[in-house]
Amino acid sequence: MRIALIGSRGIPGKYGGTETFVEELSRRLVREGFQVYVTCESDGFLEDEYNGIVRVHVPSLQGKSVTIPSINDVIATLYLLSKHSNDVDVLYYVSPDGALAAIFGRLSKKRILINPDGIEWKRLVRRIQFVPFHLFPVYLATMIYMYLMEYLSCKLPDVVVADSLGIKENLERRHKPRRVVYIAYGARELLPSRLSKWEEVRILRRFGLEPFGYYLTVARIVAENNIHMEIEGFKKANSTKKLVIVGNFNKNDPYSKYLFKLAKNNENILLLDPIYDREALGVLRKNAFAYIHAYEVGGTNPSLLEQMLFKRPILAYDVPFNKEVLQEGGIYFKDAGDLANKMEMLERGEFDLKLIKKTQIKRIRRQYNWERVAMEYERVFRALIRRAQG
Repeated sequence: MRIALIGSRGIPGKYGGTETFVEELSRRLVREGFQVYVTCESDGFLEDEYNGIVRVHVPSLQGKSVTIPSINDVIATLYLLSKHSNDVDVLYYVSPDGALAAIFGRLSKKRILINPDGIEWKRLVRRIQFVPFHLFPVYLATMIYMYLMEYLSCKLPDVVVADSLGIKENLERRHKPRRVVYIAYGARELLPSRLSKWEEVRILRRFGLEPFGYYLTVARIVAENNIHMEIEGFKKANSTKKLVIVGNFNKNDPYSKYLFKLAKNNENILLLDPIYDREALGVLRKNAFAYIHAYEVGGTNPSLLEQMLFKRPILAYDVPFNKEVLQEGGIYFKDAGDLANKMEMLERGEFDLKLIKKTQIKRIRRQYNWERVAMEYERVFRALIRRAQG
């Protein structure tokens, strides 16, 4: 039972949801007797062990916030096939960028899984409105390329994995893959119980915050996550609270520049760089008055699941992916004006917070539990390996 997970930046997870997913899943697979290889973006070729997982470090084209996944996945796949061809039964590409690399895995007669993620080409449709005109051809070419990767990720693998029922239905309708299965993400627990209330307050004051005195968003700073809508809605709302947005702001990025301009001269809007300290991030999530999740595409979002563990009100953009996850555990808005209205209603106490809390707990326990997620993956992997062994 030998599995390789390809397409994350590596473990331990520090960058985003994909890395968290790979670490949580691989840890549990090792516990169940699997040999797990995880490729990691690095400066050179190296192998080491991390909690029983074999980390395969490969050279990659990357920067602080930019990476070229398709090329990195090809390098990782070729290295694995040359060094561990007899040691790996299944290659699991955890994003659609791996579709190009999966061609080599298919030629080597390995069993292939791919997660096409969240309709990635549509992200470019939203981003293009914020870029200079001379970059339009680049974005258009990238959009076409991502659509091709999505198509290949449905045609090449033995199994296509969708982390959202909405994504599953979309892929079935658009590309008709041979076999697609729905397996959700799990929710990562961030905050240890040992922290006292005083310690939580001390951490909050590092950011100039008080308990339940702010709205919070933790997100990638890209247009399809509608951070601009959050800022516009907050500015329209009659609220004395603060808006805190934690993410990978980049002063050279056109969308980040637009957000800086929107938030300018408003001392109640805090735009913070990524926080990798799980304890500090957990304290921020736990003590938020409410969380705002304006993601428009992408299926099930790990950051949203992490927030549900804290049972705080969640204001979510009214799209099928978010409603699938939250159901009655969310408060939904359609635009900036509606968000402002829902903020004011929430501050006046006009929502059933007991129902919201109860629903979030139920959804996490029943649907977004890491043990259940790992068990479903284990079942798929075992079936593929049995088929490969005849």
